[in-house]
Amino acid sequence: MSRSHRRTRRSDGGFTLIEVLLAMAILAIITTLMWSSFSQASRSKKRIEAAQERTHTVRTALLRMSREIEMAFLSESNEPDSTLPRTTFLATSHPDVDELWLTAFAHQRLRGGTAEGDSSIIGYFGERDPADRRILNLMRRESRRLVSRDPREVPGETYIVCPDIVRLKLTYYDYRKKEWHDEWDSKVPGTGFLPSHVHIALTVLDEQQREVIYSTDARIQLTERVGYR
Repeated sequence: MSRSHRRTRRSDGGFTLIEVLLAMAILAIITTLMWSSFSQASRSKKRIEAAQERTHTVRTALLRMSREIEMAFLSESNEPDSTLPRTTFLATSHPDVDELWLTAFAHQRLRGGTAEGDSSIIGYFGERDPADRRILNLMRRESRRLVSRDPREVPGETYIVCPDIVRLKLTYYDYRKKEWHDEWDSKVPGTGFLPSHVHIALTVLDEQQREVIYSTDARIQLTERVGYR
C-alpha cells in the first residue's frame, strides 16, 4: 500500500505529452503575435522616418533655391569687346524640370584667404540619374567666376540638390507689366531687369507613390542693374 501510494504521487506530479504540446503551441502563437506587432511597428517607423527625411530634403532644396534667387543681381559692368554680359538671369521652361541660370551674391566662402568673392553663377536644371535612368534629379551647378559666356557652358561644381523628383516649375512676375511669365531672359530688350517675385513649385512622390507639390516664393531685392564690378 505504501509503494503504490508513492507511485501515484509521482505520476500526479508530472505533465502529459498533450499538456506539453499544448503549452508549446500557446507559446508559439503568443511569440508569433508579438513578432508581428514588433515587425509592423518597425516597418511603420521606417516608413515615417523615410517620409520625414524626404520632406526635409525637399524643404531644404526649396529654402536654398529661394535664398539664392533672392540674392540675384544684374551688373552694368561688362568685359570689353564682349558680346555676352558677365551677369545674367536666364530661365527656360521645360515639360519636366524648368532650367534657371543666374548670377547672385550667394557664394559661401568656406576657406579663408582664397581668391573668391561673394558673387557666382548658379544654375538649376534636371538630369537623369546615371545609375537608374528612371530617376530624375534636380541638379545645381556653381561657378565662382563671372565670365562673359553662356552660363550653361561655364564649368563649375555640380551636385544633386533634390533626388528623384517629378517636376520643377518656375514662374516669374514682371512688376512693370503686372503679369507672370514662364520664361525670362535678361539679354532680351524689354527684360533687362529682374522679376520681383519667383514662384517655385517642386513635385515629388510620397511613400504611397502619390504626387505631392511643395511650393514657395522668392522675392528679389535688386531688380534693377547695379554698378557692381
